[in-house]
Amino acid sequence: MKICQILASHGDGGLEKHVRELCQQLVTEGHDVTVLGHPHFLATLDVKIKRYAIPTELSRRHPWLLWTVLRYLRLNSFDVIHAQANKAVGLLAMLRFWLTAPTVGTLHNMKRQIKAFHHLNHTITVSHFLSTPFENDAATVVYNGINRPTIQPVDLRARFQLPIENPVICAVGRLVEAKGFDVLLDAVSGLHVNVLIVGEGPERERLQQQIDKLPAQTQCLLVGHQNDAPDLLAASDGVVISSRREGFSYVFSEAMLAGTKVLATDVPVANEILPAELIVPIADSVALRVKLSDYLNQIPEWEDKMLPVRAKAREKLTLSSMTLQTLAVYQRVLAEQAG
Repeated sequence: MKICQILASHGDGGLEKHVRELCQQLVTEGHDVTVLGHPHFLATLDVKIKRYAIPTELSRRHPWLLWTVLRYLRLNSFDVIHAQANKAVGLLAMLRFWLTAPTVGTLHNMKRQIKAFHHLNHTITVSHFLSTPFENDAATVVYNGINRPTIQPVDLRARFQLPIENPVICAVGRLVEAKGFDVLLDAVSGLHVNVLIVGEGPERERLQQQIDKLPAQTQCLLVGHQNDAPDLLAASDGVVISSRREGFSYVFSEAMLAGTKVLATDVPVANEILPAELIVPIADSVALRVKLSDYLNQIPEWEDKMLPVRAKAREKLTLSSMTLQTLAVYQRVLAEQAG
């Protein structure tokens, strides 16, 4: 299949990771893939992936951006054109009248304005929550997938000089307000627990000030970016996702496939896979504290609640599963157009 992916962002976060890995898997499975995107992102792609630079720094309605994308799409005969996230979907929706290939858009985060998605042939959403504005047959839920990590043993207490008598909780993410690490710190204050927060971001100084005020029995470290984050997750006594909002939590997928225990706030996609007993309200440090204390005192019970959902994670959250489901959407829109 000849597939075009359009990405109009110019960052380097979860969205870019998703597109990069999806394209790599599609190429590995024998498909012809071209990506339209910012030059900096295109430079991160595998050499087998074709690429075409577009001026994504311009607004989605800018005539030069629209013309650049339209000209390339019309010069090449693609079987499917797939726009990733709102800006790219907006571009594709405006150009659809001059295109013959079926169009697909992926919604990665909840947005106030999603009208453009309704103008494409089909929508993919990365969680069931994001699919609610669409008719049942207009959207397909495809969870973002990752390669199942190969775990290496790590002694967290020795590596980070933590008290050996206390359990170790791990949290991973960019140090920003949306991830709710301040809520986590409020929740653990005074507990006999070690907490590792893995990641960097603009909230580091404020979080460190909060850590400095914790009682001595609560040990918390901001350990920055770690290349072996899945190993740290697997070695911990549990992972806490304290986010205020998520489009899709890659940390949740990594934790699930690493085989560790998870407690999460009521955000996608954790709230669609974990049992209700392992979900706490958003930004509620008291509820998080109560639940975390209970499970740290009942580690076997926490483990028992994780067993049934790990099989679902292995089925739904892998890169191969995501790619197969995405290809099924492509086949569907092609069949609908032909029929």
